[in-house]
Amino acid sequence: MRLGVLGGTFDPIHSGHVLLAQAVREQLPLDRVLFVPAADPPHKDDQGASAVHRLEMVRLAIDGLDGFELCHAEHDRTGPSYTVDTLRELRRRFTDSELYLIIGADNVAELSSWYDPEGILSLATIVSGTRVDSTDAPTSGFGARIQHLSTPVYEISSTEIRQRLSQGLPVRYLVPEAVERYAQQHNLYRGS
Repeated sequence: MRLGVLGGTFDPIHSGHVLLAQAVREQLPLDRVLFVPAADPPHKDDQGASAVHRLEMVRLAIDGLDGFELCHAEHDRTGPSYTVDTLRELRRRFTDSELYLIIGADNVAELSSWYDPEGILSLATIVSGTRVDSTDAPTSGFGARIQHLSTPVYEISSTEIRQRLSQGLPVRYLVPEAVERYAQQHNLYRGS
């Protein structure tokens, strides 16, 4: 089985995340894409919504979408959420699967600063969706070991979404409708 892994803070998950996963799933192709919300992201200090809320928003965003699945791997363990540890856990769970770690082009340049990037590359094929023109794509020093796909450009920012929600502004089309409803019902990001 060819298994995509899309991790992130998802604070909140937005339409760009879902569309990127769909584009990568179709192009490779992948059998399934696991959405893995970070429980305790080591690189984020100012997290907005709790892990429980972010997990629920991901569930709502992908509910009913063929080939997408919520994965609790990072919520099932304690301590910081490192990608390499998640991939090791997924390798144990899905022994007969090829893992494809999906990252945005903006994360490619940061890959060398991630915890144990060589371990990540030994466990999964890195797949980058493009958010910029390929001639301007950031590099990480890993070059040919990252598979770049030509995906539509999704310039959607979770930071902008949080700001809009904190001001009571609509986020229609930026996030799936169920996510917008959930964030409003639970007063997420108000006053942030």
